[in-house]
Amino acid sequence: MPDSSTELLALSRLEDLKVAARKLSIEILFADLSDPEFPTRSGTCKIHGKDLIVVDTRLSAQRQVEVILDIFQQFDWDDVYIASWIRERLENTQFTGIPS
Repeated sequence: MPDSSTELLALSRLEDLKVAARKLSIEILFADLSDPEFPTRSGTCKIHGKDLIVVDTRLSAQRQVEVILDIFQQFDWDDVYIASWIRERLENTQFTGIPS
C-alpha cells in the first residue's frame, strides 16, 4: 500500500496532467468502470470530434497517472508548455505501452 506522501505526490501529478490535457482540449473523465454488463477499461476515445480520456477510479492515483501518461504519448506536445516532469516522462520510452 502506498504511503501518504506517495499518494499526495500522485494526486498533485494528476492535477498537473489535467492542466496539460486542457491545453490540448483533451477532457479527462474519472469514472468507476466496474459495470459487469459493459466491461470497460481506462483509455481514450473521440466523441463529437473531441478527445476524451476515461480513467477508472478504482485504480490507485499512481496507476491513474501512469495510464494518462501512456495515453498522452499519442498526442503532439512539442509546442505546448507542460510541467517538466510530464515532458521527461513522455520522452522516456520506458513508460509507453502501459496496459490500463
